[in-house]
Amino acid sequence: MTVRFSRPFLFPRLPPSFFLPMKLPLRLLPLLAFGLSALPSLNLSAAPIDREALVRRHEVRVTALDPEAALSVGNGDFAFTMDATGLQSFETLYRDKGVPTETLSTWGWHSFPNPDGFTLADTMKLYDFHGRQVPYAALEKSPAGKYFRENPHPAALGQLSFIYDGRELAPADITGVNQRLDLWTGIVTSRYLLGGEPVEVVTIAHPERSLVSVRVRSLLLQTGRLEVRFHFPYAYRASVKNKPPLIWDQPGAHRTTIADKGKNHASLERVADTTSYRVRLAWDGVAGLAEVAPHDFRLRTEAVQGGQLDFTCEFAPADPLANVITGDVLSLAARALPTFDETRAASTQGWRDFWTRGGAVDLSLSTDPRAHELERRIVLSQYITKVHYSGHFPPSECGLVTPTWFGKHNSEVYLIHSAHFAQWGRPELLENGLSWYRKILPLAQADAASKGFDGARWPKMTAVDGHPTPGGINPFIIWNFPNPIYLCELVYRAKPSPATLAQYKDIVFESAKFLASYAFFDKATGRYVLGPPLKASTESSHENETQNPTFELALWYYGLKVAQDWRARLGLAPEPRWADILEKLARPAVVDGKYIEIETEPHIYDKPTGGVPSSMLYALGYVPQTPMIDPKIMRATLDEVHRRSGGGVKRWNSWAMGQGANTAARLNEPELAVDIVTNDDPRARFKVQGFVPRPKEPDGCPAYMPVNGSFLSAVALMAGGWDGAPEGPAPGFPKNGKWVVRAEGINPMP
Repeated sequence: MTVRFSRPFLFPRLPPSFFLPMKLPLRLLPLLAFGLSALPSLNLSAAPIDREALVRRHEVRVTALDPEAALSVGNGDFAFTMDATGLQSFETLYRDKGVPTETLSTWGWHSFPNPDGFTLADTMKLYDFHGRQVPYAALEKSPAGKYFRENPHPAALGQLSFIYDGRELAPADITGVNQRLDLWTGIVTSRYLLGGEPVEVVTIAHPERSLVSVRVRSLLLQTGRLEVRFHFPYAYRASVKNKPPLIWDQPGAHRTTIADKGKNHASLERVADTTSYRVRLAWDGVAGLAEVAPHDFRLRTEAVQGGQLDFTCEFAPADPLANVITGDVLSLAARALPTFDETRAASTQGWRDFWTRGGAVDLSLSTDPRAHELERRIVLSQYITKVHYSGHFPPSECGLVTPTWFGKHNSEVYLIHSAHFAQWGRPELLENGLSWYRKILPLAQADAASKGFDGARWPKMTAVDGHPTPGGINPFIIWNFPNPIYLCELVYRAKPSPATLAQYKDIVFESAKFLASYAFFDKATGRYVLGPPLKASTESSHENETQNPTFELALWYYGLKVAQDWRARLGLAPEPRWADILEKLARPAVVDGKYIEIETEPHIYDKPTGGVPSSMLYALGYVPQTPMIDPKIMRATLDEVHRRSGGGVKRWNSWAMGQGANTAARLNEPELAVDIVTNDDPRARFKVQGFVPRPKEPDGCPAYMPVNGSFLSAVALMAGGWDGAPEGPAPGFPKNGKWVVRAEGINPMP
């Protein structure tokens, strides 16, 4: 008999003292165990997940001054990344050796002056598109191309750090580190010895504002030996593509002035070229703010009593109306600054809501030795993608950790970054980013029209302004164009209502218009083709010689099919041209019973050994099942790709980890899917806080968010299923008795 409970089975809560007088003889324990084993089997997997226990068993602990172990607090539009001191006291050490300690937002942007008056038109080069000339921003090495690649870039908002005995801290000053990130509340508590004296720092970000509150406890405060520093650089050195250093040596290039100052508060105005923002400070107790040098302010603490100092620091645009991102997130800055206790309460409630209202996967009953690490990766990835990638502008591929690719958003990986929010029952976080797509829709339409296309041509690489960034690759990537359709469909599946259709129909239909306009009808073969010019998703093919990549063909079909579905939902007739393309779109090329990456590169399997590209696998994995793909042929393709990697999973690192697992799960290969998402190759290492560096550029991309996003998407698909998945729970996990997967709130994928 199996007993199922619709809610947790609750035993009476008895104090530990209740059991002490029993003094049960050890020889009776086996009898007790036998008695329990004779009870009816309790199906614990049917009980609701204890969300708090799930999250808390993966709290992050740091026990050394470790540059790879920087921790972040934030809300998606703002992130504060700290070192072991609880602030940003070792900015150079952490940047040079690991994860930078930054203060970043989605709304703060900076551009260096443009004295030559460059325009994007100066970066254009004409390319032949089936007999007509189309201008693309491809001249990345021209002076104009270089300028627009580097500008605009995220604004470096400022550094908060400690000053000890009048100087910056040295690594030798810090011993006995014991730092804890409480994932359930989003609060970091840092304890250590500074010169042998105990220090405790509690660091919290507000769930809705670009604001951090800090409580410092140490007797060093009341003697004035420990001070808080607010230090402002000019900008990032934008000529460095990934993890750029801060510019500290140009104090005359920017201004930091005290606009208002009182007994327990101050307001600073920051101006760097055309960028301006405010820094509002408030503190408890007896302390005073002093300007010791340009852009360098200290919170003096000689008179602090009791060894405790609370302070709050908020960053906000000087004029919210001048920013692309507007609305409640920024207007909150006009309110009074919250106290430390108020911020702590807001963070605690905000994170509790996050963890309890979304999806969850509990693997604690599994006996597979990899289960705990897999569960840790799940929990940490949910936390860091919420902090760094859930805001009102999708940031660069390191989120709000540090600028990469000049701080630009790369839209081709946007689905990989953000689809998981809808899968894990948090579609509103995906909608934050889609709200920016709605804002730049007129720009995308104008760009398409300038090239002779219909609909919206979304920028591949862009800043918050929505303009395309010049590049030798950027103009020829096409798998970003169907992504907004796919993401809108995920929102609709999570929120199937007329309101959702009305809100996102323009994104869906304008994207589809471009897909239809870009697909070219080749009269000689009687089919619609993609490219040239085109670069496949691996970015290694030559743009003027590439036609019909397998992955892009399947994605094109799915995008147009979904757009037709939206027309039906809105009571509209099918679009005839879309229907014609769906019928006549070129099918992916097959060689020796296996899909190849690109129709125009048919010889990838010619050598009996050696690796081959894998992007064709995403045509069934990243993309749902469509008539474009035969699962039997795709299974043979997966087997060949896997065989050529030595039969192991080491090749499945970076964001290919999640995408490989998606394909394996959809092809009913759950053992391989689990092997991939639990990959322990050094290049697939999830650091203590969950960051995964990009294998090809470990120094430049220390927290490569496509890994966490694709990983979460794959696990959700494995645990929550997909259209046409095998019946039963967790269809993407093995049924070998070692995996007990308790899943709640997961939305199935198409």
